[in-house]
This record gives sequence, C-alpha cells and structure tokens, in this order.
Amino acid sequence: MTTATKTMPKEIYRYIEHEIINYPRMIDRINELTRKQEKNLHTPYNTLYLDTRIERLSTVVQCIENVIRNLNSLGNPYHEFIELRYWRTNSNQTMEGIAQKIHVSRRTAYNMQNRIVQMVASELGEWQ
Repeated sequence: MTTATKTMPKEIYRYIEHEIINYPRMIDRINELTRKQEKNLHTPYNTLYLDTRIERLSTVVQCIENVIRNLNSLGNPYHEFIELRYWRTNSNQTMEGIAQKIHVSRRTAYNMQNRIVQMVASELGEWQ
C-alpha cells in the first residue's frame, strides 16, 4: 500500500500513481485515437471527442516525460525505480525487493516514490 506524503491527500497521491502506471498504455491509446482521427470517418461530435481525449492524454504523457527527463539528470536509480515500481507488468515486488535491486535502502525507495509522485502532481497542476 502506498503512503501519502504529509501534505498531499491520499486520493491525489493514488490518482497520480495511477497516471504514472498507465503511462505506457496512454502512449498506445494516443496512437490508436490518432489513427481513428486520420480515417476521418466520424461525425463532428466524434472528432471533438477524439481531439479532447488526445489532448488530455498528450498533456499527461508530456508531464510524465518532463519529470522523467528531470529525474534522469539525478541518476539511474530513479529510472530503474520507475520501471520496477510502475511499468513492469508481472512485477509484484515489495518496496524492499525494489530497493535491493537498485541498491538503496527501503526508506530511500519510499522517498524516491514520494518525490516522483510529487513532481508529477506539480507538473500536472494537481498539487504544489
């Protein structure tokens, strides 16, 4: 179970983690919606819906990519952490297991998680 930081409500924390977890699927969905849009076989209502959906997904993807770019400047453990914690499909690892794989303490791994979530939330404008 994830723990919320002292200032961020749990609901926002979980929402942000959900967005991070779904990042790879968002990219696939953007590509799928763009292909649908290019077929140009829909009504104006559907076009507006697709434009809005693509814009929303693109905004979230861009924010997560900005955070990843900023974190990459801090070193490899953050990239490995994100891969193991959020994007590995068959990974049911505990925070202890992730910490061991990236050679940091469990507390440091939790701090990394909190920092990532706070940075994405700030980038999305959900939390300052």
